[in-house]
Order: sequence, then structure tokens, then C-alpha cells
Amino acid sequence: MEIVRAADATDDWREVLKWECRLEELMRAASESPHRDLILSTFTRAYMQEMTSTGSTKNIMSIVQLEERRIAVLASMERFRDSGEAISNLAQCLLQANFRTEATKVFNRARDLGAEHGFFSVECQACLGLGKIAMAEGRRE
Repeated sequence: MEIVRAADATDDWREVLKWECRLEELMRAASESPHRDLILSTFTRAYMQEMTSTGSTKNIMSIVQLEERRIAVLASMERFRDSGEAISNLAQCLLQANFRTEATKVFNRARDLGAEHGFFSVECQACLGLGKIAMAEGRRE
């Protein structure tokens, strides 16, 4: 855990990603779900920073896999608002990588989760993303 915290504190995605080869080892050592959430969110954030910094989408599947694991951890802790926000963030990342069809499905998933658990902010975040996609596709309704 301390390794991840120290790398994350540098605010340099390169430092965090140096530890990716030990991700599974770190996850096994983090027996508690909140620690697993921290590990997964740290690596996801680092990959997203890399994508923003370099403009490369080569690690988009790593982001998707990490964020899906994180969403499952959050759901297991019944942190549905955080889970919905993570789902919306995943959709936004897919949209940034120009995967509109996949982003639409994921935004709908976030909207449904927000509606089911009564988190209006999650629904709004998802609807905003769906609106951006509609506008980009030329739909104005």
C-alpha cells in the first residue's frame, strides 16, 4: 500500500505505472476493499493521465479492466454513488478515446444505477455524457 501511496503522491503517472507489473501482488496484499479501491483508482488515474498527456489510446483496455474491477469493489461495499461516478468516468474515458457506441452503453448503465439508488447527480452526469454523444452525432432533439 505504501508503495502505491508514495508513487501516487508524486502526481506523476509514470511513477505509478512503474508498479503495474506488481498490481496483482498489491491486490492480494490489500485484503480490505477500501485498499483495493485505492490501488485500482490510483492505477486507473495514472493511465487516464497518460492518455491525456500523450494523446494515445493504446492502454484503453487497461483502463477499462481496472475501472471495471474498481466498480465491482465499490459495489461490494455498497458504495453505489461512487460506483455510478466510476461508471460515468469510464464512459467519459471511452468517449475521449472515440468509442462512442461503448460509451453510450456505459453512460446508460450509470444512468440506470443512479435512478435505481436515487443518486440524481449520477443520473445527471450520465445524461450529460449522453447529450455530448448526441450532439457529436448531429442529433439536436
